[in-house]
Amino acid sequence: EQVCSISDYNTSRLIVELETGGNIRLEDGKPTDVWYSSCVDLVNSRFFQNDFTAYGIADLRVVRVTRIHNRFLRNRFEERLESLVDTSEPGYKRSLE
Repeated sequence: EQVCSISDYNTSRLIVELETGGNIRLEDGKPTDVWYSSCVDLVNSRFFQNDFTAYGIADLRVVRVTRIHNRFLRNRFEERLESLVDTSEPGYKRSLE
């Protein structure tokens, strides 16, 4: 039963990638990835135990982080960035911070 569940999960992920023509790609994170740790830290920092004690939830444990690559949104962001900032300048990323 668990094998079927995992198979269905992976199939649905591949269908999303196929239906979008590769414009959306899903990537499972590993605890060694910097972005994985950032996501876990963000979720933990937003969890307030007092809000969930009525439901019997005392703690939060992140078991999976999935990164979504959306090519359409990325291209739109980069076009907008180029209209606002001179990206030909080598240190333009520092000026965004």
